[in-house]
Amino acid sequence: MEAQQDLLSLLQKRIAATCDLIKDQNADAMIVYNQANYRYLTNFTGEEAQLILTSSGERYLLSDSRFKEQIKAQAPGEMTVIMKRDYEVNEISKILKKLGLSKVLVEGEYTSAIDYQKLQELNPQITFEICQELIEQVRNVKDELEIATLRRAIEISMESFKEILPMLKPGVQEREIGAKLDYLFKVHGGDGPSFDTIIASGVRSAWAHGVASDKRLKEGELIVIDFGSFYHGYAADITRTVALGKVEPELHKIYKIVHEAQRRGIEAAVAGNTGFDVDKAARDYITEQGYGQYFGHGIGHGIGLEIHELCQPALPFKKQVLIDNMVHTVEPGIYLPDKGGVRIEDDVLISRSTPEVLSTLPKDELLSL
Repeated sequence: MEAQQDLLSLLQKRIAATCDLIKDQNADAMIVYNQANYRYLTNFTGEEAQLILTSSGERYLLSDSRFKEQIKAQAPGEMTVIMKRDYEVNEISKILKKLGLSKVLVEGEYTSAIDYQKLQELNPQITFEICQELIEQVRNVKDELEIATLRRAIEISMESFKEILPMLKPGVQEREIGAKLDYLFKVHGGDGPSFDTIIASGVRSAWAHGVASDKRLKEGELIVIDFGSFYHGYAADITRTVALGKVEPELHKIYKIVHEAQRRGIEAAVAGNTGFDVDKAARDYITEQGYGQYFGHGIGHGIGLEIHELCQPALPFKKQVLIDNMVHTVEPGIYLPDKGGVRIEDDVLISRSTPEVLSTLPKDELLSL
């Protein structure tokens, strides 16, 4: 009962912070379509729902009969639950009419143009306005439950990674390693992979997102392993690069450069700095070492209920001012075409202006198996 009360207290804080943002837009309510967002405000994990949240904190959750008992079990607090029997826009419109609202925000990234147009047609008395990443502004700063859950997701991911290292031998397919990792996530208590596991060896290690393929490992290759488990809906995201035997000197050299670049990036990940400051600290070093053209992606992104947060158009990581209890990745890389690549990625908690690296797998030296 105490745990349920603690959860309700956290949900109430999340709801209040979101309501403040709705009021800032001079709106009366918001229609939430994004699963991560309605989960954040209700604790309901089902994949079929919409949430209407009023500026005063009233919640109306629309779902269907498949999830009736699940909602009862998962979602604490006062909330009106509607089991849909009609097209969801019609059901939403019925509630809006009863509430007598004037201005309603709609998550633009998660509703179709057809549904948005239909809402306007059915509710001419209401002014609808597209909003972008509003609830995400609240979600960016994690509460104590979220941080604890992320820590466990990261622990599960690291435990699983350690167990696949003995598999890394010549002749083993990348796909086999990826499948074993995904299996181990669940064995260790996770919900499964938080994204398509990346196992990229040899020249494929220069593919920043080279998901596991039929390629077999060979002696003298680098292997980039980018992995993470979900745990209670929260995502870990870690990358380690290992060597199968002895690799050529330049590949060993770029590993050391990426390692130092990441150290500098993490050092810059303090409250008050921006994502740009983190990126610059790592990127400038890689450029100074002559490999700037081979680091093409951003330095990192937020993690939480979604694997990529703080990276959408409205809230890009580079412009974000870092705040205590944000959690994000720092993941520089160097990718040499037709030769090989290196990426090192960790999950970092902004804590009292000092970054805490949550993923603690060894990385100081290139691991050679």
